Amino acid sequence: MEMSGIARYMIRIAVLLSALYALEYTAAAQIARPGFDESFMYLANDVVHDRCCNADDYLQYSPGVLMLGLKIGGYDGRSSWGRMIVSDAFSAAVMTASVCALKYSVSRERPDGSSYDSFPSGHAAKSFMLAAMLHEEYGWRSPWFSLGGYAAAAATGVMRVANDRHWASDVITGAVIGIASVKLGYFLADLIFRDRGLDDDYSCPVPGFDYGRKYYDASLYCGYRFLLGSGASGCSGGKVCAGGSSAGIGLSIPVSDASVRHGTAGVAFRAGANSWLASGRTSFNTYDFLVGGYWRKPFARLLEVDTRLLAGYSVADFRYRAASGGFSASAECGLAVASGGNFKIKAFAACETSCFTAQKPFIYSVVLGASAAFFW
Repeated sequence: MEMSGIARYMIRIAVLLSALYALEYTAAAQIARPGFDESFMYLANDVVHDRCCNADDYLQYSPGVLMLGLKIGGYDGRSSWGRMIVSDAFSAAVMTASVCALKYSVSRERPDGSSYDSFPSGHAAKSFMLAAMLHEEYGWRSPWFSLGGYAAAAATGVMRVANDRHWASDVITGAVIGIASVKLGYFLADLIFRDRGLDDDYSCPVPGFDYGRKYYDASLYCGYRFLLGSGASGCSGGKVCAGGSSAGIGLSIPVSDASVRHGTAGVAFRAGANSWLASGRTSFNTYDFLVGGYWRKPFARLLEVDTRLLAGYSVADFRYRAASGGFSASAECGLAVASGGNFKIKAFAACETSCFTAQKPFIYSVVLGASAAFFW
């Protein structure tokens, strides 16, 4: 079958599954769903029980330590010492002012109840600011510097939620502030220095997709699940009544040649955790391990359409009395935008089904979410 035929076939299956699942939807059958932040707290609570690790207090600085280590070691980055210091000072000032202003104007209580300065996360803002600085200075040398910095920043944000110190929206907002402050700080420094203090070999990375290349990518995703129909009934541990958060990692490996006309197809892997709510508002997690195929095609240079069909096994939390494990499948469509030479952000919608409870009824749901991916 030609690539265009495979692509059309995958899209038709995804649309058909979406229509079938939509017919199952009965809003009255669901109890009140947990909110975005509450559902991610349920997810963290069921994964991590003892919050005694304070590694996030140190991990947040690791991208900056790496950047200074490279600079001190004589490995030339984008800017001279003077230009880098001015750029980073502007960035830090913008980040600090933004975080402090929001913390004391919003006065949101932390999940652990310790204070009223939860929003936004200062740790996340700081770590993503330092990761963005590392990206600006050394990402053009090798995209793996950027990946390492942003991976450390993402791990810091995840630990802030797992340690009951921040809500998920605190971390997301902090990450946006951290990255945006660096973009603004370097923009202001560029207006002052112009061409002075730039490395002779520096070339500004051009965001976008090369139509003639096939890309590997690794992604981190999160989403919110809407349960369709009446859930799983007759379970000894209570009826599954509502969905919640979903988060995990993905990997895409191309197997076909890149084509402007037909796009690229390949193999996709996904491992993730999902939060569910049973009757009596008992929360529990399931853990998916899926594999399947994808097809994607870039257009307008900065945009990319993505479809994928995955199937595998879903393991339920053993602490849920009705827990078991069983088949799981997902049909997903998404739209990605290139945010750099090796980074993209994707919004997606996925129709999913799984039978993880003891009596094996199929549970249908729709997940709306976003992912950040590093591609090479």
